[in-house]
Amino acid sequence: MNLYLNIEILNREFHSKLLIAMESASRGMNVYLGRLKPYIMRDFFVPGIILDKSITPSPNRLKEMEYCKKKNFIYTSLDEEYGLISKNDHYISERYSSQSLKLADKVFCWGKWDYNNLNKKFSKYKKKFILSGNPRIDFWRKDFNFFYERKKLKYDNYIFFSLNFSYLVSTLEFNKVLKFLVESKYVTRGLTIDYTKKKRQDSLKMYKKFCKLITTLANKTDLQIIVRPHPTDPINNYNFLKKYKNVNVTNKGTISEWIHHAKVVVHSGCTGGLESSVRGLPTVSYCPFNSSHGLEFADLFSKKTTSLYECIKVIQKLTKNELKLKNINLKKVSFRAHNLSSKKPGYKVIVDEFMKLKKICKIKKKNNDLVLRARFKLRDFRTKILNYKYGNIKFSTFEKNDTLKVFEILKELNPKYSNLSIDFIKKDIIQIKNND
Repeated sequence: MNLYLNIEILNREFHSKLLIAMESASRGMNVYLGRLKPYIMRDFFVPGIILDKSITPSPNRLKEMEYCKKKNFIYTSLDEEYGLISKNDHYISERYSSQSLKLADKVFCWGKWDYNNLNKKFSKYKKKFILSGNPRIDFWRKDFNFFYERKKLKYDNYIFFSLNFSYLVSTLEFNKVLKFLVESKYVTRGLTIDYTKKKRQDSLKMYKKFCKLITTLANKTDLQIIVRPHPTDPINNYNFLKKYKNVNVTNKGTISEWIHHAKVVVHSGCTGGLESSVRGLPTVSYCPFNSSHGLEFADLFSKKTTSLYECIKVIQKLTKNELKLKNINLKKVSFRAHNLSSKKPGYKVIVDEFMKLKKICKIKKKNNDLVLRARFKLRDFRTKILNYKYGNIKFSTFEKNDTLKVFEILKELNPKYSNLSIDFIKKDIIQIKNND
């Protein structure tokens, strides 16, 4: 049985998708993960189960789903962008529709919050909704602490800024975003252009506030400061920080790795801030004005500050262990992130469902790896000759050494994983095999 784990943002999804891949392969599935969608749509792969990052009912996505269903693929999804810290249930209308749910075979939910909202709005499809949690949250669990202890970083004992400024692009690029929202019919599902413009204005304002905070703090501390921009936030927006010897801006590695080794985490309505709070790390939320920029659910579990000097004072006290924050109420977070407190981690719940779906798959044939590689080489040759640039700025490529390191660490979770191997098919696609 073939399993296709499509990845949109590598640094966001890789660890969790690899975990699903390894568990699936250990149960006999033939697993591919990476930037798969373009090749699935060009018939490179034999049909199997697809796990996509969302089923937003845009015209293009619906066409993709219809095509895959016609080819006898089984279509599942776990929304990687919503479900955890959205302010209200309005996101359900943005991310789902009766049309997209009709085409989907299973929809995995972060927690009871989105699970209940989906069941309420789309009761007709309640059998398709699975309360699993997102495997990204599995890495927040204490039983995964070993992973980050084994995966050391260059820096230690630093102040970490988790930023979520997603609209810090040129006016020209932002106009392209607005055009996309219209063409994808987000605006017909309730996401207004005015709201998006306001969010960008607030993001730009918050960006300036955080830049001031970082530069002021850099002059007041000897500790290293690590700044992590949002995946869609151009890193050159922070070039001015290069003159500060104790400030480093990076988009390398995963946010979870950086959080685990931090002394203090600073954010503004960011998922990273919520993760830090759950892990019991000192977490500060900087909210200098009322904004549509951040997601308030993440702020609820942090030490909230509203002014520059208040924030710096709190950070300084935390770094010197002069201030101790209360532990958060894990039950409140678990309502949104089910697998934080469930007995079974999210990745195992998802694979359990895959094994059930395996039984109804119409096509059991495997891919011919030699033919597959030949087709990839031919396509790469054609794109080179034609000087055609394709890809996704959100998805870089697999770094072989780091990928292998993560793979070897995760093998320690289960003795059954010892027989697994990894195959780098191309720069943005890998295959997990069971050598039994």
